[in-house]
Amino acid sequence: MTNGRYRLGIDIGGTFTDFSILDETSGELTGFKSPTIPGDPARGVLDGVRALVSERRVDPAAIAYLVHGTTIAINTVIQRNGASLGLLVTAGFGDLLEIQRLRLASPVNFTATRPLPLIPRYRVGEVTERILADGAVDTELDHAGLLREATRLVEREGAQSLVVSFVNAYRTPAHEAEARKVLAERFPGLLVTCSHEVWPQIREYERTMVAILSAYVRPRVDQYLEQLERELGRAGVRVPLYITKSNGGVTTARDARQATAETMLSGPASGVIGATAVCGRAGYRDLITFDMGGTSADIALVRDGQPVYSTDEIVGDFPIVMPVVGVSSIGAGGGSIAWLDSVGVLKVGPQSAGADPGPACYGRGATVPALSDAFLLCGFLDPDNFVGGRLRLHPDKAAMAMEPLGAALGLDVDATAEAVVEVATANMYAAFSNVLARHGLDPRDFALVAFGGAGPIEACFLAQEFHIPRVIVPPSPGTLCAQGAMMADLKSDYVKTIHRKLSTISGKLLAAECAELTARARRWLTEEAPAVATSAIAYSADLRYVGQAFQIEVPIEPAWLDELGTERMRAAFHDRHERLYAHADRGADVELIDLRATITGATPKPELKAVPVGQGPAKPAGRRVIHYRKQRYQSAVYHRRDLLAGQHLDGPAIVEQEDTTTLVPAGFRGSVDAFGNLVIEGR
Repeated sequence: MTNGRYRLGIDIGGTFTDFSILDETSGELTGFKSPTIPGDPARGVLDGVRALVSERRVDPAAIAYLVHGTTIAINTVIQRNGASLGLLVTAGFGDLLEIQRLRLASPVNFTATRPLPLIPRYRVGEVTERILADGAVDTELDHAGLLREATRLVEREGAQSLVVSFVNAYRTPAHEAEARKVLAERFPGLLVTCSHEVWPQIREYERTMVAILSAYVRPRVDQYLEQLERELGRAGVRVPLYITKSNGGVTTARDARQATAETMLSGPASGVIGATAVCGRAGYRDLITFDMGGTSADIALVRDGQPVYSTDEIVGDFPIVMPVVGVSSIGAGGGSIAWLDSVGVLKVGPQSAGADPGPACYGRGATVPALSDAFLLCGFLDPDNFVGGRLRLHPDKAAMAMEPLGAALGLDVDATAEAVVEVATANMYAAFSNVLARHGLDPRDFALVAFGGAGPIEACFLAQEFHIPRVIVPPSPGTLCAQGAMMADLKSDYVKTIHRKLSTISGKLLAAECAELTARARRWLTEEAPAVATSAIAYSADLRYVGQAFQIEVPIEPAWLDELGTERMRAAFHDRHERLYAHADRGADVELIDLRATITGATPKPELKAVPVGQGPAKPAGRRVIHYRKQRYQSAVYHRRDLLAGQHLDGPAIVEQEDTTTLVPAGFRGSVDAFGNLVIEGR
């Protein structure tokens, strides 16, 4: 690369850390992978930055923009190695975390158990105070009782920080704010997290859990970001670090340290943003995104050019009600281990070989087979050209690991490898069918966007199962999450609980409440990015029929903030309810539960280099034998860098590039569009 101004996106996965770098002078976009170091992910990032300097001759001082997707927060929750917390709640609510929502994730499973709380019951303290549902103060805060319980939690039970979550604090936060002040005087330097400051929304358990998750991961996130910023500075990087968020936006590292709960799903969200942007340029607006890496496979939906968001995702057994890109995951990646259950049925995942030791074919001592071993034995991967030749694969070690599994199944090594691929595909089909059914969508109306290190290998198999007519493989699929991070805008979400019948709310009141959210949003953007020239605010409302337990989010047009606004909201709610459930009671009372606002500050978008145009069939670089579904084929092998816009290729074919490998099975044809996407369709 020539020495120009660069934009760098980084995304940490369970097996590899992905880098996407744009030369703003030439418009050249490239990506590469560096092994993730599980015990020290910052070192994996720095190793990649050093590779940029040594192998690609990039001056770190010439990096103009640096954004990073991190898995530190979600891994901390999943591994349960976060801070030791104490929780202070309203008297009578000490069992809040034990009771949860009185629901089991699988009610028909007789062995199901509820998730163990992140804070044990002995580190929960009850404090005398009470705010009523309308916000009125019923019982004043007992300072002596507050200090007594806080002292017990900190000095006797070893709490490293405290979470304060009082009943109805979303309506009137005065007691939580008062508690913070009292605790700061008694325990200077102790981190205190108040629920109303993190996410002031109705529902005690969910609001409390968001505050707990934020405090639980904060020390590890703070330590990681501080270390990374320090080491990047020593490496010569001079720009501030930006972090991707679960809502598909980005924020400063400083803000991410404060709002740690907003980074829980930052990596997967970036991939969806990248897929939306790349495919949107080519005119594809209804997408199923399929991100399969070394550890997991993620699916998300894009409707009419916009990612589908969710406010009821689960992170490590716990609800997070903040808006996030709706990503559903399954433990099926290239590192997923193949094994037999107690009755001899073949399973793949969710256990993963990770980056160390990795699959057996990595040659690092693993002796159990993984999905990547099956890919290699089926001929899909070139052992001498994996991740650009930086990691040589060992077919003999993959075969040795696969052999005992095959012996137990009564199959030879090749048939066992095919079976492992089939089971992994079936797992993903079963899991992702539920997602599509929940949204009431027909997959035939969508294109499947395949990315991640393993996604383009599996994509056509999955498309066949769902009868999806088209698979799109972006130009840099293996590093699309890192590329998506570069394309994301600054973004922040705000909520205010109203909880009133819509018929009692005037247009003037609606406009005033939206104006309050707007002021908070613009204050955040001014503090985080004062130089942003273009911004926009979108509003929405959570509505339900009186008597319903849960609500539907309905967008609010800015033009609705007038005297007729509530009637327009009512009509929009009825329409959306009918689309979702084939029913609407247009004469029934409707409640407005929450108002939401999302502010977006536009970041510069990459101007990518044009793809050269070619004609006719692409020329293969070689051939090799592949096999799947009990058939063997002589497959053409293509180099992705040689494919030109307008060219086509017929399956069976393998398309290799530095960051991934794409499989075009027999019966499919691939063509390169004007934007460099490989579009695969059945013949």
